[in-house]
Amino acid sequence: MPDLRLSDLEELAADFHVLIGLRVDWLSIPEQALAGFEPSQVAVIVNTLLDGALPQIELLASDDENRERLEHIGLSKAAGQIGEREGYPDYIHKGGKRIELKGLFVDNPALRLKRPPSRREASARLKQAVTTQEIDPGRDVLMVAAVQLGEVKGRCYPFIIDVGLYPMVECIKARDDRLVASGGRWLNGVPQVVKKGSQRKWRAGEPLTGADYETDTNFGKLKRIPYEPLQEFLRRHGAA
Repeated sequence: MPDLRLSDLEELAADFHVLIGLRVDWLSIPEQALAGFEPSQVAVIVNTLLDGALPQIELLASDDENRERLEHIGLSKAAGQIGEREGYPDYIHKGGKRIELKGLFVDNPALRLKRPPSRREASARLKQAVTTQEIDPGRDVLMVAAVQLGEVKGRCYPFIIDVGLYPMVECIKARDDRLVASGGRWLNGVPQVVKKGSQRKWRAGEPLTGADYETDTNFGKLKRIPYEPLQEFLRRHGAA
């Protein structure tokens, strides 16, 4: 099957545009309690909620008009191909496209969260279990939903503020090409990078041994996937 076309992504974007501005009422945090939460802690909660809510998104509608709009999104939970809890892909769209969801929590500087001295990198990633062998280039899409807390009458709710859609095959290729370009390798399905202490040897073209490598603990993080449209989305929301 041929790769996704721009028109395919544009059609999906038209369907998912109704999500932008949606308030997820299933979770709220009292504004005065935010000082006990770091942004990364809230991100885990919100992204887990979003994953469970999207297949039944029409239930989030606050009125009949919104419910009708949301019903037309047409997402259903996919059976998954890799494992049980970490199945791939996440969703099947009514048009046949396969959707993998990643949440991007966007900090709201107007809210008084417990912020660490240095900002932490978003943990969302395309894990090594998702390879070019599992991908259907003509159907698979990475969906990144940017979510931000907003205050309404003293309580803070997650709002979907933006949605990005990208060909999964391009993201996986960029992810894997980056590993190779930096001297990394695959060993029994595990991505490895050259250790800091062995970087000089690698740059000098000297032979490397197994002792010169270590597991890439950051492999697949969205910020580290050099696919420009994805990076532009992350920059727009202060995550790149």
